[in-house]
Amino acid sequence: MNEFFANKKAQSNKYFTFDHVIDDDNIVIITNNITLVNTKFGKSPILMVGNNKAIYLKEWQIRPVMNYGEGLYAFAVKLNRNFCKVYTFKSDFEGMAFEKEFDFDGLKEIAESQNDSPVRKGWGRGMQIEYRHQYR
Repeated sequence: MNEFFANKKAQSNKYFTFDHVIDDDNIVIITNNITLVNTKFGKSPILMVGNNKAIYLKEWQIRPVMNYGEGLYAFAVKLNRNFCKVYTFKSDFEGMAFEKEFDFDGLKEIAESQNDSPVRKGWGRGMQIEYRHQYR
């Protein structure tokens, strides 16, 4: 877990904070904008960054996190500027609406604003069932 979360600092026996901006090219954001899409290789996780825009993710880039006190049940997503390619899908994502599209720099701003948010590793309510079997 330490290699995923940079400069992890314990807040209690369960919760910790970490540096969301590792360096200029590497970040970790907390988000619920993750879903699975069908590909020719099976289901693949994506990070939705626009109404019909997304970044394909590898399973190792995603960790479930939560904070019961703040009602946070989400995913930590590790991104690298060099491999953060936004793809355009044919139609808008169902149930999602974005005011603007996010590129890596926009996601980096979000990551910077999340630096002091305590989280813990694990699953909360409302997570997609497919992920429960893939991540521990």
